[in-house]
Amino acid sequence: MEVVCTPRTKRLIWLGVYVVLCFGLGVWGAYDYWIRIPHDEQTYRDFEDAKNTFDSLQKKADEGKSLSAEDRADYEQSKKRVAEFQPPPSPVPAWDRPLQLYVYVIGCGVISAPWFLLSLVKLQTKRVELTERSETGILRSGKTMIEVRHATEIDMSRWMSKSIAVVRAADGTSIEIDDYMLQDGEKVVGFFAHRFLPAEWTTEAKRVTAADAVGDESNEVPTATPTEKS
Repeated sequence: MEVVCTPRTKRLIWLGVYVVLCFGLGVWGAYDYWIRIPHDEQTYRDFEDAKNTFDSLQKKADEGKSLSAEDRADYEQSKKRVAEFQPPPSPVPAWDRPLQLYVYVIGCGVISAPWFLLSLVKLQTKRVELTERSETGILRSGKTMIEVRHATEIDMSRWMSKSIAVVRAADGTSIEIDDYMLQDGEKVVGFFAHRFLPAEWTTEAKRVTAADAVGDESNEVPTATPTEKS
Protein backbone atom coordinates (compact mmCIF):
# COMPACT_ATOMS: atom_id res chain seq x y z
CA MET A 1 0.00 0.00 0.00
CA GLU A 2 1.33 3.41 -0.94
CA VAL A 3 -0.57 6.69 -0.54
CA VAL A 4 0.66 10.20 -1.28
CA CYS A 5 -1.55 12.99 0.05
CA THR A 6 -1.04 16.28 -1.75
CA PRO A 7 -2.82 19.65 -1.34
CA ARG A 8 -6.33 19.84 -2.74
CA THR A 9 -6.44 22.12 -5.76
CA LYS A 10 -9.65 23.75 -4.55
CA ARG A 11 -8.04 24.76 -1.24
CA LEU A 12 -5.04 26.26 -3.02
CA ILE A 13 -7.33 28.28 -5.29
CA TRP A 14 -9.40 29.58 -2.38
CA LEU A 15 -6.31 30.59 -0.42
CA GLY A 16 -5.03 32.41 -3.51
CA VAL A 17 -8.37 34.22 -3.84
CA TYR A 18 -8.22 35.27 -0.18
CA VAL A 19 -4.69 36.62 -0.63
CA VAL A 20 -5.70 38.75 -3.63
CA LEU A 21 -8.95 39.88 -2.00
CA CYS A 22 -7.35 40.90 1.31
CA PHE A 23 -4.45 42.61 -0.42
CA GLY A 24 -6.88 44.51 -2.65
CA LEU A 25 -8.98 45.60 0.31
CA GLY A 26 -5.83 46.72 2.11
CA VAL A 27 -4.76 48.87 -0.86
CA TRP A 28 -8.28 50.28 -1.15
CA GLY A 29 -8.29 51.16 2.55
CA ALA A 30 -4.87 52.82 2.27
CA TYR A 31 -6.05 54.92 -0.68
CA ASP A 32 -9.15 56.00 1.21
CA TYR A 33 -7.27 56.73 4.42
CA TRP A 34 -4.38 58.75 2.98
CA ILE A 35 -5.88 60.20 -0.21
CA ARG A 36 -9.68 60.18 -0.54
CA ILE A 37 -10.67 61.08 3.02
CA PRO A 38 -8.20 64.02 3.37
CA HIS A 39 -9.38 65.29 -0.03
CA ASP A 40 -13.05 65.01 0.97
CA GLU A 41 -12.37 66.74 4.28
CA GLN A 42 -10.58 69.62 2.60
CA THR A 43 -13.34 69.93 -0.01
CA TYR A 44 -15.97 70.15 2.72
CA ARG A 45 -13.95 72.78 4.61
CA ASP A 46 -13.65 74.88 1.45
CA PHE A 47 -17.39 74.60 0.85
CA GLU A 48 -18.20 75.51 4.44
CA ASP A 49 -15.91 78.57 4.34
CA ALA A 50 -17.46 79.82 1.11
CA LYS A 51 -21.01 79.15 2.29
CA ASN A 52 -20.46 80.82 5.66
CA THR A 53 -19.05 83.90 3.95
CA PHE A 54 -21.94 84.01 1.47
CA ASP A 55 -24.60 83.50 4.16
CA SER A 56 -23.06 86.16 6.40
CA LEU A 57 -22.95 88.79 3.65
CA GLN A 58 -26.39 87.83 2.37
CA LYS A 59 -27.84 88.27 5.85
CA LYS A 60 -26.12 91.64 6.14
CA ALA A 61 -27.63 92.76 2.85
CA ASP A 62 -31.09 91.45 3.79
CA GLU A 63 -30.95 93.53 6.95
CA GLY A 64 -30.49 96.64 4.83
CA LYS A 65 -26.90 97.22 5.83
CA SER A 66 -24.61 98.60 3.19
CA LEU A 67 -21.84 96.44 1.82
CA SER A 68 -18.40 97.86 1.23
CA ALA A 69 -16.59 97.30 -2.03
CA GLU A 70 -14.57 94.58 -0.36
CA ASP A 71 -17.76 92.95 0.98
CA ARG A 72 -19.35 93.01 -2.49
CA ALA A 73 -16.26 91.40 -3.96
CA ASP A 74 -16.28 88.70 -1.28
CA TYR A 75 -20.00 88.21 -1.80
CA GLU A 76 -19.65 87.59 -5.54
CA GLN A 77 -16.62 85.38 -5.07
CA SER A 78 -18.26 83.28 -2.34
CA LYS A 79 -21.48 83.01 -4.37
CA LYS A 80 -19.53 81.75 -7.37
CA ARG A 81 -17.53 79.38 -5.18
CA VAL A 82 -20.63 77.85 -3.56
CA ALA A 83 -22.16 77.31 -7.01
CA GLU A 84 -19.11 75.25 -8.00
CA PHE A 85 -19.95 72.62 -5.40
CA GLN A 86 -22.71 70.68 -7.12
CA PRO A 87 -23.95 68.65 -5.44
CA PRO A 88 -22.91 70.20 -2.13
CA PRO A 89 -20.38 67.98 -0.32
CA SER A 90 -21.24 66.21 2.91
CA PRO A 91 -18.99 65.97 5.96
CA VAL A 92 -16.88 62.83 6.21
CA PRO A 93 -18.46 60.45 8.77
CA ALA A 94 -16.46 60.15 11.99
CA TRP A 95 -16.25 56.36 11.59
CA ASP A 96 -14.86 56.44 8.03
CA ARG A 97 -11.21 57.06 8.86
CA PRO A 98 -10.85 54.46 11.68
CA LEU A 99 -12.82 51.95 9.56
CA GLN A 100 -10.38 52.27 6.66
CA LEU A 101 -7.35 52.10 8.96
CA TYR A 102 -8.23 49.29 11.35
CA VAL A 103 -10.48 47.10 9.21
CA TYR A 104 -9.00 47.41 5.73
CA VAL A 105 -5.40 48.63 6.07
CA ILE A 106 -4.47 46.69 9.22
CA GLY A 107 -7.08 43.93 9.34
CA CYS A 108 -7.00 42.96 5.65
CA GLY A 109 -3.71 44.31 4.29
CA VAL A 110 -1.31 43.95 7.22
CA ILE A 111 -2.69 40.86 8.97
CA SER A 112 -4.96 38.78 6.75
CA ALA A 113 -3.17 38.99 3.39
CA PRO A 114 0.23 37.82 4.77
CA TRP A 115 -1.48 35.14 6.88
CA PHE A 116 -3.30 33.67 3.88
CA LEU A 117 -0.14 33.95 1.78
CA LEU A 118 1.85 32.06 4.40
CA SER A 119 -0.90 29.42 4.60
CA LEU A 120 -0.82 29.08 0.82
CA VAL A 121 2.96 28.61 0.75
CA LYS A 122 2.86 26.11 3.62
CA LEU A 123 0.04 24.12 2.04
CA GLN A 124 1.81 23.96 -1.33
CA THR A 125 4.76 22.22 0.31
CA LYS A 126 2.69 19.98 2.58
CA ARG A 127 2.63 16.25 1.82
CA VAL A 128 1.78 13.16 3.80
CA GLU A 129 3.10 9.85 2.50
CA LEU A 130 2.29 6.35 3.70
CA THR A 131 4.26 3.37 2.44
CA GLU A 132 3.19 0.01 3.87
CA ARG A 133 4.90 -3.21 2.87
CA SER A 134 4.87 -6.71 4.25
CA GLU A 135 7.60 -6.16 6.83
CA THR A 136 7.83 -2.44 7.38
CA GLY A 137 6.07 0.79 6.60
CA ILE A 138 6.63 4.52 7.00
CA LEU A 139 4.35 7.48 7.52
CA ARG A 140 6.09 10.70 6.53
CA SER A 141 5.17 14.40 6.63
CA GLY A 142 8.00 16.77 5.73
CA LYS A 143 10.94 15.90 7.97
CA THR A 144 8.77 14.02 10.46
CA MET A 145 8.66 10.24 10.07
CA ILE A 146 6.89 7.46 11.95
CA GLU A 147 7.49 3.79 11.31
CA VAL A 148 4.13 2.05 11.13
CA ARG A 149 5.26 -0.59 13.61
CA HIS A 150 6.09 2.14 16.13
CA ALA A 151 2.77 3.96 15.79
CA THR A 152 0.77 3.54 19.00
CA GLU A 153 -2.52 5.38 18.42
CA ILE A 154 -4.57 7.65 16.23
CA ASP A 155 -6.58 10.52 17.65
CA MET A 156 -9.96 10.60 15.85
CA SER A 157 -11.67 13.11 18.16
CA ARG A 158 -11.76 15.82 15.45
CA TRP A 159 -12.25 13.58 12.45
CA MET A 160 -16.02 13.80 12.11
CA SER A 161 -16.17 17.55 12.82
CA LYS A 162 -12.92 18.89 11.30
CA SER A 163 -11.64 16.02 9.10
CA ILE A 164 -8.42 16.03 11.14
CA ALA A 165 -6.75 13.00 12.70
CA VAL A 166 -3.37 12.65 14.45
CA VAL A 167 -1.14 9.59 14.36
CA ARG A 168 1.20 9.26 17.35
CA ALA A 169 4.27 7.11 17.97
CA ALA A 170 5.73 5.68 21.16
CA ASP A 171 8.49 8.32 21.25
CA GLY A 172 5.97 11.18 21.22
CA THR A 173 6.29 11.96 17.52
CA SER A 174 3.00 12.87 15.87
CA ILE A 175 1.75 13.58 12.35
CA GLU A 176 -1.49 15.38 11.61
CA ILE A 177 -3.59 14.41 8.60
CA ASP A 178 -6.01 17.14 7.52
CA ASP A 179 -8.29 15.58 4.94
CA TYR A 180 -9.98 18.93 4.31
CA MET A 181 -6.70 20.25 2.92
CA LEU A 182 -5.08 17.07 1.59
CA GLN A 183 -6.28 14.78 -1.17
CA ASP A 184 -6.65 11.09 -0.16
CA GLY A 185 -6.10 11.84 3.51
CA GLU A 186 -8.99 9.54 4.41
CA LYS A 187 -7.02 6.56 3.05
CA VAL A 188 -4.19 7.13 5.50
CA VAL A 189 -6.59 7.82 8.35
CA GLY A 190 -8.64 4.76 7.52
CA PHE A 191 -5.53 2.59 7.51
CA PHE A 192 -4.51 3.59 11.04
CA ALA A 193 -8.04 3.98 12.44
CA HIS A 194 -8.98 0.44 11.42
CA ARG A 195 -5.61 -0.81 12.65
CA PHE A 196 -6.02 0.60 16.17
CA LEU A 197 -9.81 0.79 16.48
CA PRO A 198 -11.26 -1.90 14.20
CA ALA A 199 -14.49 -2.07 16.20
CA GLU A 200 -15.13 1.65 15.62
CA TRP A 201 -13.66 2.56 12.21
CA THR A 202 -13.55 1.03 8.75
CA THR A 203 -10.60 1.20 6.36
CA GLU A 204 -12.43 4.08 4.61
CA ALA A 205 -12.30 6.10 7.86
CA LYS A 206 -16.04 5.74 8.40
CA ARG A 207 -17.65 4.70 11.63
CA VAL A 208 -18.46 1.00 11.91
CA THR A 209 -22.20 0.42 11.72
CA ALA A 210 -24.28 -2.40 13.12
CA ALA A 211 -24.42 -3.92 9.66
CA ASP A 212 -20.62 -3.82 9.40
CA ALA A 213 -20.33 -5.55 12.78
CA VAL A 214 -22.35 -8.57 11.65
CA GLY A 215 -20.91 -8.52 8.15
CA ASP A 216 -24.29 -7.79 6.52
CA GLU A 217 -23.45 -5.11 3.98
CA SER A 218 -26.90 -5.31 2.41
CA ASN A 219 -28.40 -3.81 5.57
CA GLU A 220 -25.72 -1.19 6.02
CA VAL A 221 -27.07 1.96 7.67
CA PRO A 222 -25.74 5.20 6.22
CA THR A 223 -23.64 7.09 8.73
CA ALA A 224 -22.30 10.59 9.02
CA THR A 225 -19.09 11.20 7.12
CA PRO A 226 -16.64 14.06 7.28
CA THR A 227 -17.38 17.22 5.35
CA GLU A 228 -17.47 16.55 1.61
CA LYS A 229 -14.22 17.47 -0.05
CA SER A 230 -13.29 18.09 -3.60
